[in-house]
Amino acid sequence: MRQYEYKDMTGMVADVDTQARKVKAVWSRMGNVDLDGDIIMQGAFTKTIAECGPMGKNQIWSLIDHKAMMGCVIGKPIELYEDGDMLIAVTPILDTEMGEDVLKMYMSGLINQHSIGFATIKSDFQDQDQTIRQIKEVKLYEGSAVLWGANPMTPTLSITKDFKHRLDTLENAYNNGSFTDKTASRLEIEINQLKSALNAFTLPAQKAVEPNSELLAALRSTNQSLKNLL
Repeated sequence: MRQYEYKDMTGMVADVDTQARKVKAVWSRMGNVDLDGDIIMQGAFTKTIAECGPMGKNQIWSLIDHKAMMGCVIGKPIELYEDGDMLIAVTPILDTEMGEDVLKMYMSGLINQHSIGFATIKSDFQDQDQTIRQIKEVKLYEGSAVLWGANPMTPTLSITKDFKHRLDTLENAYNNGSFTDKTASRLEIEINQLKSALNAFTLPAQKAVEPNSELLAALRSTNQSLKNLL
């Protein structure tokens, strides 16, 4: 059985039509090296779209957070195609409680990330060190709206500004939206997580602990001995 893999795509919601309940979004990008050292090549989705997409067996799903459960299904794409370096999906959102909240989240900017679930069919490495994998063909199973993309419990200084922006967006949606109780409670959880994470940056920095020179010397000696044995 082939390994099930995920690839994330941030900030690419092309269009939201609330009247027709349709969302057009970029599910994936091609031609760039991602954080896993992979490049999805152009044409990698061609066969799977033809076989399993809207004009084929129609077996590709639109989900929430990759959860293949009835409550997390928001539809199936009626259009799925490669456009340049983008994999684009147009999905009618189901008229369910979850679907209603999903549309509101798209409109308020809370959903701005997508991720695909797939298996690699053909790939090879473009370099001798085998650090960059070229993915040439995949079997696509689903594209997911990723509600809580970043982990607010592990922030870094470089993304503090993004966290503040997301916190403002969440609070505005929470205070002015009309979400179901379940979704409102999830929003409240993330708001509190983000506040805790951002507050951590206001704490006084702890004094760095000086390393024990004798211990470092012993570790270096042990490490060199291990290298000699290999």
